[in-house]
Amino acid sequence: MNKSKAMLFCLLFLLILFSSANLVSADEVDDLLNKCEIAPNPKPSVMVYDYEFRPERLMPGDVGVLTITLKNMQDKPIKKKIDMTTPTHYPDIDTETYYTMDAYIKEAYIVEHDFKVYNRYVSAGVIGPNEKVKFAFKIKAPLEEGIYMLKFIADIEDTQGKSSKGIRYFIPVTVSGTVNILPLEVSQDEVRLEVINEGLSDVDRAYVVVSNAIGVEVQPEKVYIGKIKSGESAIAVFNVNKAGEKEGEESAVLNFKAVYKNGINKHESDRVCVRMPCSAEEEKEKEKGESLLEEQFETPFRALTATTTPIPTSSNSSLTPAVFAFAGLLVPGILYLFLSKRKRGGKGEGKDMRGEEE
Repeated sequence: MNKSKAMLFCLLFLLILFSSANLVSADEVDDLLNKCEIAPNPKPSVMVYDYEFRPERLMPGDVGVLTITLKNMQDKPIKKKIDMTTPTHYPDIDTETYYTMDAYIKEAYIVEHDFKVYNRYVSAGVIGPNEKVKFAFKIKAPLEEGIYMLKFIADIEDTQGKSSKGIRYFIPVTVSGTVNILPLEVSQDEVRLEVINEGLSDVDRAYVVVSNAIGVEVQPEKVYIGKIKSGESAIAVFNVNKAGEKEGEESAVLNFKAVYKNGINKHESDRVCVRMPCSAEEEKEKEKGESLLEEQFETPFRALTATTTPIPTSSNSSLTPAVFAFAGLLVPGILYLFLSKRKRGGKGEGKDMRGEEE
């Protein structure tokens, strides 16, 4: 546009010369036109001025917004003088032409590779000298932690539709974030847990919830923590009442998990199982029951061991070790059945005798 104006000015100047004097030669006209053509044709200079993430750091699977700011580094329109020197009998004329240096953003987008990108910009508008424009992209982080590179591309044209210097810019992104639960103290009536933020970003609206509390009452069911900064931790305390536990049941197992947010993204930690300890009386009863059970199993075998006669062997015996092992198991079994039958028979005779006496 500006270049066309300069050419028009040159033509008007030639017309004035022709009207004032008809002595302008063809060579002089060509010379003036050539001087009009030497006007510069500079192009706008656009670059990535800044970028930011919301949330500031992404966790695996997070959805966020990446805002990229572009700036036209030309601080003002460019003015160029054109010196039109005519032959001796014509006056010298100096003129000026202006270049606005506006940059037209034909297209702006992020190459979709590891990240999912939801939008792009086409015919995004014009950036004037020393002006800025922002482009917001909705992105989704991959599920695996790591350091990724986002490639931003912008195609730029000048106001005459000619391609200008485009932008190819790489943005590093760190995807990381883990919140873990660690049991600190577990007693008969209380569970203390430490919630640790091992990620690189702060988490908000964090709380710990208990589940699968069978046979016991847990108060409260949810402990609110709030914000946990990166690398810091918080304590959650739960009170446990075992009054609802039935006699003979095993000790209760409680499951805890942490729920938290990073921006609009909701996350959950891995579950932690905590087994409640038994009381002193329960331990004694348990040990007593185990000892009685061991005695019931060991008494018959002790009697059998005392009455068992070893089988003599000779050096010329052809029995294999497997036969000896089978015999060692068979003889005690037969004796045990014999003694059991005899014991039951004795009890029956006692009943008959009492019946006859009556």
